[in-house]
Formats: sequence, C-alpha cells, structure tokens
Amino acid sequence: MQSTRVEWKQPVEENQAVHFSKGSIRMSMHLLQLIVFFLLLAANAKSYAHSSSFFTPDLLDPEISQAYEKAAVQNILAAVNAKVFFGYWSVCADGKGFGYGNTYPSLDGHQMTDALLWLGEVEVVKANWDYVRSFQREDGSLPIAILPELANKQIGEGEHLATVSANGGLYVHWVPGNPLQVLADPTYIQNADDIFRATLHKKWLSNQLPSINLAAEHLASLTDARGTVKGGGYYIEMPARLESDGVAQCHAVDAFRRVAALNRVLGDSIKAKRYDELAERIRQNFVTRFWLSEKKRFAEYYHPQHGYISSHGLTDVDWAAIALDVASVEQQAILWPQLKDEKRFYYGGMPTGIATTPETYEDWEFTHPRRHDVAAMGRVWHLEAQARARMGDAEGLLAGIRIVCEEGRKNGYYWRERYQPDGKGGAISAGPNTYCEYPANLIRIIQRFLLGAEFGLDGSLLLAPTATEEFWEKGFGQTLHWRDRILTYQMHCNQITGTYMGDSPQSLGVRFAVANPDVKAQALVNSVAISTTHEGGFVFVTLPSASHGKPCWFEIEMLPSE
Repeated sequence: MQSTRVEWKQPVEENQAVHFSKGSIRMSMHLLQLIVFFLLLAANAKSYAHSSSFFTPDLLDPEISQAYEKAAVQNILAAVNAKVFFGYWSVCADGKGFGYGNTYPSLDGHQMTDALLWLGEVEVVKANWDYVRSFQREDGSLPIAILPELANKQIGEGEHLATVSANGGLYVHWVPGNPLQVLADPTYIQNADDIFRATLHKKWLSNQLPSINLAAEHLASLTDARGTVKGGGYYIEMPARLESDGVAQCHAVDAFRRVAALNRVLGDSIKAKRYDELAERIRQNFVTRFWLSEKKRFAEYYHPQHGYISSHGLTDVDWAAIALDVASVEQQAILWPQLKDEKRFYYGGMPTGIATTPETYEDWEFTHPRRHDVAAMGRVWHLEAQARARMGDAEGLLAGIRIVCEEGRKNGYYWRERYQPDGKGGAISAGPNTYCEYPANLIRIIQRFLLGAEFGLDGSLLLAPTATEEFWEKGFGQTLHWRDRILTYQMHCNQITGTYMGDSPQSLGVRFAVANPDVKAQALVNSVAISTTHEGGFVFVTLPSASHGKPCWFEIEMLPSE
C-alpha cells in the first residue's frame, strides 16, 4: 500500500494508492513495489525533507480522501504566504479574508498549526511560533489578533471599540466584557506541545519553555482560589458567556496538563507539580460547581448576576467535558447517551452547533447585539469528534466527517466560517467562503481520531483508530513522514503491516479493533519474530533503524483466543 503523495502547488488529479492484500502479507509479495517506491523516496530524500509534499491517507471512502486532499492543497497550504513573511498564513485560503497580512494566533493559530504539522510544514509552523512569541508581554499575555496596519488605531462596531496596541497586537476585545480573554494562553501551550511532539527537539523546547510557562502563569492569573477560570467566552464572543465559560474550564485543564508534561520532559518536577495541581483544582471545581445533577448536564457558563446558565439544552460544554477528559466517569455515563444521537447540534445538518436549543438565547446574554456565534462551527465539531473518539463511537465520528466532506464538495471544496440556524430547520452560511477552520479540522479529525495517530512525548508513535467495522474489514492506512523517518502502514481487522525507514529505532504502539489487554500478539520484522509488550490496550514493538532505500518490513497480528 502506498498513500498518495501530493505536491501541494500542483493538485493531484488521480489517487494512485496501492493497497496491500487483505490477508497476511509477506515481503516477497511486494518486494519490487517497495523497492521502487523507496528508491524514489531515497533519491529525493534531501529535497523531500524540505518540500511541501504530503501523503493523502488511503481510506475506504474515496470521497473522504479527496476532501482531505482538497482541504490540504486548496485551503490550508494555499493560505501559507511567504510573501508576507516566512511562517505567515492567513485564516482564509484566498489570503484576503479578515485582512491581508493579519494573524489570528488564538484558536485559528492552533487549528492551522496542527493541520500544517500533519502536512509536513514544520519549519513554517516554527517560524510562525517565533512571530507570535514576539508579541508576548511581560505578564505572559498574548494577542487574540495581530493587525499590523491597524497599530494604534481603534477597531470594532458602532460604540463598541478597542484600541490596537502600538505593536499591532489586539489584547483586549472590542466586544464589551472582553470575551476570548482566556483563549490565547491554551492555544499557545497547545502549539508548543504539538511542535515538540512532531520534532522531539529538546533544545527547542528548552529555549521556549520560559515563554510557555509565562503563558501558563497568565492563565493561572485568570483562575480564582476555588478553581474557576474567568475571561468570558472561550472561542465565542456573541454570546459573550460572561464571566466563566464551561468550555474555557475544560481547555484550561487540558492546557495545564500539557504544560506540566512539557516541564516534566525537561526534568522540572516542581513546575510540573504546580501545573498538575492547577489542572486538578480547575477540574474538581468544574465537575462539582458546573455539574447540574437535576438537569443531567453541565452549565454552559457562570454569569455574575444570573448564576450558572443552563437554559439552552445540551451545549458544547458537554462535548468538551468528555473530549478533554474532564468529566468524571459517572458524569460521562450520564451525558453520553444524551449526546450520542442528538441531531439538534447539527444546524441545517452541519456539525456542530453550540447548543441544542439555540432559539432560547436571550438578549441580556449578548453584550453586542449580533448573534454571530449562535452557529455550527469547526471548533465545536472538533470537540464533538474528540468526544466520539474517546467514547469509541466510530459510526458517529464517520458520519460527521462525511457530512463535512459533502458540504465541501457542494461548494467547490471550500467551507464557510459559520452555519447559523435559520429557525426553519436549515442553516444560513455566514462568514468568508474560504475560511480555513473546517478544512483544518477535517485534516486534524481524520488524523487524530479516525486514524488515531499520535506522537508521544517519549518519541513513540501510537495508532489507535476509531474506525467502523467496514473500515476494518476492507483495510485502511497511510504514510507518515516526521523527523528523519517514514512509516507506511495498512491496518486490516486485527493486523497491521507496513514498512519503516529511519536513522533510529522507533517505538510503535497499535490498538486494534478489539482492544483486549489480555489478548496475545505476534510481531515480525523482516520475517523474524520480535518481542511485544502490552499496555493500556496497545501492542508495542520497537522497529529497528533502517536506511532510506532499505526499509524494514513489519507485521503485527493479534492471535485468536485459545
């Protein structure tokens, strides 16, 4: 099997994926194919390491593969523009939406960073990180937007205005109440975590960690003694969700867990402990004070005059609580049956809206009159997809992916920023037509949740697909290229076969369709048996180093129960 390699400047017209056979695969069956493929890679290894090429996953559904490729080439990579500066990208594929040369490091910055890392654009991402870091202030705060042409000018609508700082950074929102106050810090920490996982460059992490910790301290300054994170809406402004958004609580927990782990990588156990304790304090506060047992769901947000608000049905807070592993096991058991098949989250059929009864929002919940964010958005869809993957809901995950792919196909493989309910069961498309949020999240959701790929802080590669029975039966896989290594694999039922090239051995952990911790597995490398270990439902092997042009072949297979 060979995933389709794409040069993003020249869209590929045809998927040339070659599939492994369904049964046990032996090296001799594919020797010529693999030699040709990897000799070509080796011949171009030097240029490829710095090129803008990527591999489209080999999936059961060609419509998903095509949408992935279009999302990458026509949207995410098209938004990268070195003419502004190396490392710059727009939030729109046309490079103009929301302002030429403007940067939106909060939320959009992470969605684009993660997608670009999956597409191999490590140096672009690191350059963008450096640019954003240059705007960090002494208190650790980061801008929600960078608007160079508007420095020292006012922006906003009507009487609601804010002044852009002299450096071009917008640090306070023009929407009254300053929503998004919490957003920049977790985004920055998420980006640091993803960059390090993709590169495993400890010197880079050591150089950046003081800045990362400074952002974490700024986030801590927004957290009160009992563990409530303030700052208004996490990723929405209208409604403003003043003053403590439930989504913000969940993302703060996730951010502190990540920064604790990064400190632990470099041996700072004291800081790691501090951030772990902050994460747990916020989590405990959230699962007790935000949980409304009589309604069997979480409050959407806390308002200083109106208290805990929960009048809009199930919300994105419920998705976030499961997605980011914040809700207790008991709360997950209560929430999941309600969330799993709740179609009211899909406005006009599009995933995923912020609440199941959006028509119930009241005027006092908006500090600016527009109801812009009462909509289905890619940021909420990502939380839904992550929750479905965590709960093992392969059918629901795939259904959402297919809906987003079809919406893109109908619109020439572009997506709108928002899909707002029209009150009649449909949706009104709103925002720029080439906004990158849905395509970025399509790439991320396919990689992280459908294919279940994750780079560990210890350098391991984990593969834990959330795939339907049909996917497992017919087989799927891809080629991953990271650091100095390339791994091509195909998964089928309870077997994975593939090849690996890299200058160092690689730890590989695989979770099959049936993750039984008691089941045994056998593994072969170049037809020689190797040892396996089992942990947390994963089968682990260590693949030996293999030079470019001479990949090692491997096979891991679960053995039938005795």
